[in-house]
Amino acid sequence: MTRFRTGLAVTGATVALVVAACSSSAPGDTWSTSPATSAAASQAGSFATYGAPDSWANYGEEVQTFCATNRFTCNPQRSLGEDMSSAEEIAAFDAEKNNPKAGLADIGIMFASQAEQKGVLPSYLPPNAASLPANLKGANGGWVATFVGVPGFVVNTDFLTSKSIAVPTTWADLARPDYRGLVGFGKPGSSGTATMAFVAMNLAAGGTLDDYAKGIAYAKQLVQNLASSEGNADSFEKGEVPIQVKYDFNLIALANAMKQKNVNAQVVIPADGSIYAPSAIMMNKYDTAHADFNKLFVDFLLSDQGQQIFAKFGARPIRSVAGDNKLAIPDSAKALWLPDDQYQQVELVDAIKIDISKIADIWQNEVGAGG
Repeated sequence: MTRFRTGLAVTGATVALVVAACSSSAPGDTWSTSPATSAAASQAGSFATYGAPDSWANYGEEVQTFCATNRFTCNPQRSLGEDMSSAEEIAAFDAEKNNPKAGLADIGIMFASQAEQKGVLPSYLPPNAASLPANLKGANGGWVATFVGVPGFVVNTDFLTSKSIAVPTTWADLARPDYRGLVGFGKPGSSGTATMAFVAMNLAAGGTLDDYAKGIAYAKQLVQNLASSEGNADSFEKGEVPIQVKYDFNLIALANAMKQKNVNAQVVIPADGSIYAPSAIMMNKYDTAHADFNKLFVDFLLSDQGQQIFAKFGARPIRSVAGDNKLAIPDSAKALWLPDDQYQQVELVDAIKIDISKIADIWQNEVGAGG
């Protein structure tokens, strides 16, 4: 499955990293203890991640700040498999168990159960996970939600104005004939972003997490308006794919990039509703060689400072939208956020209940989108 991250991502050449084979001792012995900073310092130079490039939700600043704060000399080429799907990350953790190449990975939360079933997760959870509800963290440890994206769309208003087409403000609008061939959208069941967007569309149309009939009826109209690709920054700028469906933080980044090119763009959080779609950090139980570093870094991601770094990118931290004693984000970290009133119809659903294989089947066979 192809995991969609962002059309603005800068993908640098990655350097293969060979990490010492893990110990044959029981992973629980290593993962049941709190991280030791001294040990983490010695592990920092060779730690690696899958699917968490610098440009994805501000992971670059997360790593840089964490390492600077702790005075660690961290691996400058830690980002491996930048465009790996969540399923590919889980498979790699399992396949590389005797010689793990990465100890952490960013995954869509609907894949967490697959990681649990595969047995690649350790028992560890960061202390701040205690404030989150059970469906946002591993029952036996190993993964925890970190931030959320909200499916919406960005519109090249210059292009639409030139064609005397109104700016859509709802999911329902996107299915109107006015937008024939103009909507860039990934493939639900393959793209994590598109999957969560389809869930949001279904709920907006009156469906539920158990009943997609309303969403299927809606999608049969929407597919007639889809462009030949989900689009990127270049096709958006040219007006080839002038409406693109993504997570809000990617929409904001795209709109700001267009502003630098004097292209007017508008980000829309659909007025008929959307959802908070959580991403999570997953730990690799086989990477015992970096256990202390991995644990300490995950602790940091759930800390007040780590959560605010996600916020600075435009991604809403998980602790600000869910759990006990929600984290208040200072205005200084919300410069890229859209106004809160645009999120009045956004809801937090139990994403663990979303079966991505079911969505794939619905999209191909019931919507009839094929591909």
